[in-house]
Amino acid sequence: MPSSLWTHDFMDEMRTRMDPLADAVIERLFTEGKVDAVNRLMRTLVENDDLPSSKLPPYVMDYLASTRASVPKLDPEKLRQGQELFDLFGPEVMMILGFYSLPAAYAARKGVQVLYRTGFLQKRPVRRVFETAQMVVDVMTEGGLEPDGRGVCTTQKVRLMHAAIRYMIRHDTRHPWDAQELGEPINQEDMAGTLMTFAFVVLEGMKALHIELTSEQQEAWLYAWAAVGRIIGVDERLIPANVDEARQLTRLIRQRQVAYSQEGVAMTAALIEGMQALTPDLLDGLPASMIHFFLDQDQWQGLNVADMLQVPKPDWTAIIPQAVKYVSELTDWVGDNTFIAAKLLRFISKDIVEGMLLVERGGQRTPFYIPEHLQDRWRIKAGTRAANARRRSETEATVMFVAAQQKTSEQNDSSQKVA
Repeated sequence: MPSSLWTHDFMDEMRTRMDPLADAVIERLFTEGKVDAVNRLMRTLVENDDLPSSKLPPYVMDYLASTRASVPKLDPEKLRQGQELFDLFGPEVMMILGFYSLPAAYAARKGVQVLYRTGFLQKRPVRRVFETAQMVVDVMTEGGLEPDGRGVCTTQKVRLMHAAIRYMIRHDTRHPWDAQELGEPINQEDMAGTLMTFAFVVLEGMKALHIELTSEQQEAWLYAWAAVGRIIGVDERLIPANVDEARQLTRLIRQRQVAYSQEGVAMTAALIEGMQALTPDLLDGLPASMIHFFLDQDQWQGLNVADMLQVPKPDWTAIIPQAVKYVSELTDWVGDNTFIAAKLLRFISKDIVEGMLLVERGGQRTPFYIPEHLQDRWRIKAGTRAANARRRSETEATVMFVAAQQKTSEQNDSSQKVA
């Protein structure tokens, strides 16, 4: 669909559209009175990497077969380029997802109501971060978007979970859902907006970090996520064909949906609390500083989204991302010759990823998984508690060095002004 046809009337219609294929599966489970079967299905989806046929009704297996068969035939070179970006900048992508993509999603007043009702972050603040990061790892790892790939399986599971959540919200008589005011839960516009947080918003985040990508690399990243959109049930008319269209779609949805809500504020506060658990104690202020860094970019039509979400004011840790802004040219961003601010960002982003690998989830969910070749590529070391403590001490020492460098630079600037 040409992007010029993305009108407000069309987007309003998309708020009434859901996902007939996945919804029919969940509807059948419930209408047959198999509430226990729904609960078992949800537990199976959450607790297993694969979907064992012995635990699933035949029509669920039919859904899996049909969605697997509909996986689009992809250009292998474009897909390789997109996944290669994740090989290079995976830790930074994880940081962008946690500090930019998720807060940007919580800024959408209507869409955030669904997340708030599910209570994920109120009970376990890091869970949404895990789920988001795991889907990205599965999709963007080589082979992930093959018909039997791990990314396809994860996307199929997420699509079914969306349908189950949608059904339960629409049939909750204690807390009726106002579809006229909010649109249907997890509707097509909200699904497209969420897809853009993985696709275009990540590209925005990399640009903010001065990670310079070629137009071919950007298009390749979007190409992979467009494939994910088709597998997860986004209407074909809402899947942008290129980066320019992705920019248009993202800005249109922001214009329509970004507004204050108590739920958005609560979700953001819980996210910050959860991300603090993944960073060294010295960097407790970093989640708020990083969220400000990304959301304060000039891309929200003058709206101060971080303040709207009541993100705490940045503390001294704001110097970490700000140091990147004043470097005009980066070479070998992740290599040994990288300037100190970029090295520190890689150090911290690795710290977050390693923290995710180490967090104990009480055996209720599958562990966070990163393929060994990516752990080697990113130099991730998820080992003993003692090793974890050493890693955090190294991070804190590096942070203190950068702070000292920043202070010296400011003093030199002041001296030059006086002179």
